[in-house]
Amino acid sequence: MKKSKLKIEIIIITLLLMLSGCKKNQDVYNPSGSTASPSLTSNITVTPTITPIAEPSLSTAELSMEAYEKFLKNEMKVSFDRFMTKDYPEDALYKAGREYTLSELLHEVTTHYFENSTNKKIKYIDYSYIDFGKDGVNELALRLNGMDIYAKDDDSTLVYIIKYIDGKLSVCYYYETWARSESTINQYGYYKSSGSGGASNHIAKYGVIDKDGNWQFIASIESESDINKLEWLDGLNQIPKVAEAKGISGNIELITVCFNENADNSSEVGNKECFYTFNVYDDDWKPIEDENLYTNSIYKEIFDEAKVPFITPDQVSNMIKEKEEKLGVTAEIKEGAKLTWKVLSGSMFNDYVGR
Repeated sequence: MKKSKLKIEIIIITLLLMLSGCKKNQDVYNPSGSTASPSLTSNITVTPTITPIAEPSLSTAELSMEAYEKFLKNEMKVSFDRFMTKDYPEDALYKAGREYTLSELLHEVTTHYFENSTNKKIKYIDYSYIDFGKDGVNELALRLNGMDIYAKDDDSTLVYIIKYIDGKLSVCYYYETWARSESTINQYGYYKSSGSGGASNHIAKYGVIDKDGNWQFIASIESESDINKLEWLDGLNQIPKVAEAKGISGNIELITVCFNENADNSSEVGNKECFYTFNVYDDDWKPIEDENLYTNSIYKEIFDEAKVPFITPDQVSNMIKEKEEKLGVTAEIKEGAKLTWKVLSGSMFNDYVGR
């Protein structure tokens, strides 16, 4: 009996051991009974792939400034093809298809401007930066001082406006200033000039260079305060004759406004490119402000009988405003600040600069 009992206990213990072994095998090979199963790759270290960062490309603004700096160091050339003399191309100072370093440009300038002068060098060069159209991309203004345009040592200047376009430098506009002519361009490319055409004649010109570097003419305004000078101008020569016949000898100022830069105001009466208005002054040459001057006055009769159509000064102002709006000239662009000039130093241009 004891032997049978012992035998039964041995069998039970053996069965328990067998069941315990199966459970362990399940834990290793059957993940269904566990909360986490070891991964076959859990001990492998993976190196992350690093994507190389491309070098950032330079912006147009940065490329422009780099090009201007190279030009001022005589390391880059400029083309005049964008703004060549159209009326007399054979007399153009610069040749189409050619590009010029700054020293080559100075050679052409001094050869031309000082041909008949005892001075053979420019006084000094300075430069400034402009932002055409206020788009954040700069242009270069290069000013040559002491050009003797009107007389020796007259402090006249020659100004070149240069823009970086499609990988090249191009002159977009250039102008002169001298004793009888003052011209300015502001930080956003708005241009105005005024000058004397004689004791009684005054001429003003307005324009703008847009963000693409295109010269845009706005208007020219010419005033003649001596109507007797009109006797030599076709289309206008009847004004002084009719005025004299009516007992009016002076105090009339004829104003001619042209919206085409190439219009000839002396022979284009009624061509819709040039318009006329007038001012009347008292004996102290103070303007008479009376709307009846343009509707019911002896002065209106003078223009009517001389067959010269006219508009009122207010109409002139409105037409100029409309032209400016069409060209994108905002009040902010028009009222931009004056340029700040910096003298260009260096000895590489001593053959042409420094009296």
